[in-house]
Amino acid sequence: MRILALLLLLQAPPDKLDAAFTVVKEAVEKDDIPGAIALVARRGKVLREEAFGVSDLEAKTPFAKNTLCWAASITKAFTVAAAMTLVDAGRLALDDPVEKHLPEFKEQKDREGAHHAFTIRQLMTHSSGLLRDSPTRKSAMGPDWRGQKIEDVVAAVAKTELVFKPGSKSQYSNAGMIVLGRVIEVVTGRPYADGVKSAVLDPCGMKDSFYAIPASEAKRVSPVYEERKGRRASYFRFDPEFKVVNTAPNGGLFTSPGELAKFMNVFIADDGTVLSKASVAEMLKEQVPNRGLGWAVLGTEFSHGGSSGTFAWGDPKTGVVGILFLQCTDDQGKHQKVTRRFAELVNAAMKE
Repeated sequence: MRILALLLLLQAPPDKLDAAFTVVKEAVEKDDIPGAIALVARRGKVLREEAFGVSDLEAKTPFAKNTLCWAASITKAFTVAAAMTLVDAGRLALDDPVEKHLPEFKEQKDREGAHHAFTIRQLMTHSSGLLRDSPTRKSAMGPDWRGQKIEDVVAAVAKTELVFKPGSKSQYSNAGMIVLGRVIEVVTGRPYADGVKSAVLDPCGMKDSFYAIPASEAKRVSPVYEERKGRRASYFRFDPEFKVVNTAPNGGLFTSPGELAKFMNVFIADDGTVLSKASVAEMLKEQVPNRGLGWAVLGTEFSHGGSSGTFAWGDPKTGVVGILFLQCTDDQGKHQKVTRRFAELVNAAMKE
């Protein structure tokens, strides 16, 4: 009996994150999702990271921790962070009128024919009054979209009408984030993706994250699937022969949870290596209901999701970061249920 008791004491205790990761595992087993990568970190240390299922259904390629995934709208937080480095350097101000940097917006009007100047801050909080998407965007990630120049996209946006008075409300706008990306280009004199790489990706140590994926990495890129009426099909599949022109400030980054965790830690560690403490605080402060700058905020938690089934959140108070990349969506809400339950169980476990 004493030997048995000793053996029981020596056994590893159950991982308190088991329940959260089991939710993802079971979703793959039930074919609610083809596969996923899940990660939980605390104060910069990865506590657990696992890959499940397959990333490419046709090739039956298993998900790996370093599978390159389309982060989709999580990219917006990177665009804002890159702009905030310019604020830190005194080259940009949050309350600058956008038309100061992009004169094409001086002639823009609303539906009543009135002109309203909107600010950099309003771009970051989706309260600029710009329409949801560029009129030149016909597909989520198709070559028609990725082949356009950012400056041409912005020129088309400037010719549209504002849909509401800037600052009067908040309405999610991909177009607004593309405009912010163009501001970064004009202020730095460099292409958007180059500016983000030098200002954010490189200081974070994100050497395996890309806006234009090298052809040599083609085998690591996950397709993105969409399930409608029970039928699942890919709507994005990486073409190594295609030359990316539009690096999409609204959603063009490809990365992995392990890489993204390094960026998330900027807002947990708040050590000034990428952004000043003032800029971190500004991004995490509620500016309009439930929105900071580049992040959704609720209490002390900040988060962002993407249309490819990606989700990431963090809490500076607890030091916890959680990331779940699915690379699939569906019209029954199965992917959303998995993400929501994973986050709930991670947060519950980390509070114990």
